[in-house]
Amino acid sequence: MITTYQPRPIRFLEVFQHKDWAIKIYSISSKKEQVNPQDVTLAKHNLEVWLQQSTVYNLEIYNIATLILHEFNQGCFAIVNWWTDENMLQNFVYLKANNADEFVLYSDRGISTCVWEMAIWWHERNAWVKHVLMKNEKPDFEAYLMEHLNGEF
Repeated sequence: MITTYQPRPIRFLEVFQHKDWAIKIYSISSKKEQVNPQDVTLAKHNLEVWLQQSTVYNLEIYNIATLILHEFNQGCFAIVNWWTDENMLQNFVYLKANNADEFVLYSDRGISTCVWEMAIWWHERNAWVKHVLMKNEKPDFEAYLMEHLNGEF
């Protein structure tokens, strides 16, 4: 049986600086206003390893990423992605199951995102087009980083 859709709070948390990367961090929770702060801290700690995946293709990257933390009944997803080669999104999904201590790769079999996370992807897509692709002579990465999504979706 399919569960009836219920909006969830999507909250922009911060632009997190990790070395030469700027990461827009979002929270989605089916349980409360924001994900568990310990999961946010753990995901930030994992960025060192996760962002190394940005070199698997020989394509230009911009050192700008999005991290979506999505808390649900069985655990917490960490969806990290970044823009590459102008207009493509490279994506990795990790899962920290309830009572687990670590996030583990979950997208190795092709899973990508869910309907709540797609709201953020759509927002980020539109912001990237507006501030980067439509200004290809002089992309405004700062304006892109300052445009956030907050609401019930």
